[in-house]
Amino acid sequence: MIVPWQRVREHYAATAHCSAALKAMLHLVDEITASPYADGLFAWTSMHDLCIAQTRVTYPYDGPYLRISPQANGQIEFRYLDTPRVDKQWHRTVAGDDAFRRLERFVNQLHWFG
Repeated sequence: MIVPWQRVREHYAATAHCSAALKAMLHLVDEITASPYADGLFAWTSMHDLCIAQTRVTYPYDGPYLRISPQANGQIEFRYLDTPRVDKQWHRTVAGDDAFRRLERFVNQLHWFG
């Protein structure tokens, strides 16, 4: 389930030419990989979504995680799946260029790093 960041990057590199949102996802993964977060965030992909957990998890996993999804309009949606009630889930949509900054704010708000 959890894959190394290099494999996540390869996943998005293969599809980045398809849309601006997928290109933004590749850029986001590159920024994560180059940051200190790469060692403390655990990721997997689901189609074009990037899923991130705070700890190493195994399949099947039904705990909380952050799902980052490219949108048709080129934007990126962040959704924290910590409850099955969609109306109670934290979510934000940002321009592709703002994705890493949004991720940093999310990580800081939830105190994922000390």
